[in-house]
Amino acid sequence: MRIELPEGILERIMVRIKAEQRFLTFKRRLAIFSVGLVGSGIAFVPVFRMVRVSFAESGFLQFFSLLFSDFGIVAAYWQSFTMSLLESLPVMSLAIFLAVILIFLESLRFLVPILFYKIEDSRFDLSNRNFSL
Repeated sequence: MRIELPEGILERIMVRIKAEQRFLTFKRRLAIFSVGLVGSGIAFVPVFRMVRVSFAESGFLQFFSLLFSDFGIVAAYWQSFTMSLLESLPVMSLAIFLAVILIFLESLRFLVPILFYKIEDSRFDLSNRNFSL
């Protein structure tokens, strides 16, 4: 006794497997970017305080204010002034601050289309797990 399979069953199975794989990838990306968004949002305040303290401790703002108060001296010794600015710039705290902002913005860039999609948008129809990014 041989069982006859319906026509196109293999194609439907493959489409369903692909949809399930995409849905699993979607859930993973949603979880990762949600954690990234929340983590970077929480980290923003202490990192901003660290940058503010670093600028105050390094004396960068005092050097920078010379640009507006004594422009003639700055223009005469612009090479030394530039080197002093670069040496007093708190690079590590700025790099950490920019990394936190980058993670926040990249996470937001991925999550906004998912969270605020139109109901008519068929790309995010999660009821039957048919969607495309």
